[in-house]
Amino acid sequence: MQALVLAAGWATRLGTITGGGPKHLLPIGSRTVIDFVLDRLGAVPEIEHVTVITHHVFFPLFMEWAAARPGRPPVSVMSDGTTSLDTRLGAVGDMAYFIQESGIDDDLLVVAGDNLFDFDLASVARTARHDFVVGLYDCGSLKLAPLYGVVEIEDGVVTSFVEKPEHPRSTLISTVVYGIPRQRLGVVQAYLEAGGDPDKSGDLIAWLHTRERIFGQVFSGRWIDIGSPDEYARAQAEFGG
Repeated sequence: MQALVLAAGWATRLGTITGGGPKHLLPIGSRTVIDFVLDRLGAVPEIEHVTVITHHVFFPLFMEWAAARPGRPPVSVMSDGTTSLDTRLGAVGDMAYFIQESGIDDDLLVVAGDNLFDFDLASVARTARHDFVVGLYDCGSLKLAPLYGVVEIEDGVVTSFVEKPEHPRSTLISTVVYGIPRQRLGVVQAYLEAGGDPDKSGDLIAWLHTRERIFGQVFSGRWIDIGSPDEYARAQAEFGG
């Protein structure tokens, strides 16, 4: 199994906090956000290699980070070739770019590089050997749920996915943790060719779950999407000790 870490964002919502660099390399205690992501991937025995995909502007910074990172799993950095927010490929676009350019013939675990979490990814890796699977998190609040893609499941299978609904019917939200078996890697390009939004990874799940079976793996533990200064401050407080 291989893993792909999505790290091509421009962190526009974080303002000056990043100092013009990627939010994935922001400090959390003595480490960086993406170090914590790599720790969780490294704990999955099936993962043999991790690729971090970013845009061309941040590519040198990630190369410097990867060269200094010790231990497993082995990490490489890929540039998607884009140089501005206007030319970005988007999350799904970067997934498709990696699948095409790498020539991968293996099961794939995709994770957002700006999400901090402490749950085990081994169950997603096991399911991804034979089925598409998406990681879910119970935010515990119908007031918070509309900020995310809201999911309903039955017997572990996704039965509904609605992006940022006004009146959510569930507190289960989608994280950017996707397991894709090697024989289903083509669905990413199929989604794009059907006119899917390349920048909204949740739309991929909304589109796909009506066409084939997708399993939902509900995680327990801590999860923070670092999309605002407040969430970054919370990440520092909870993970930086």
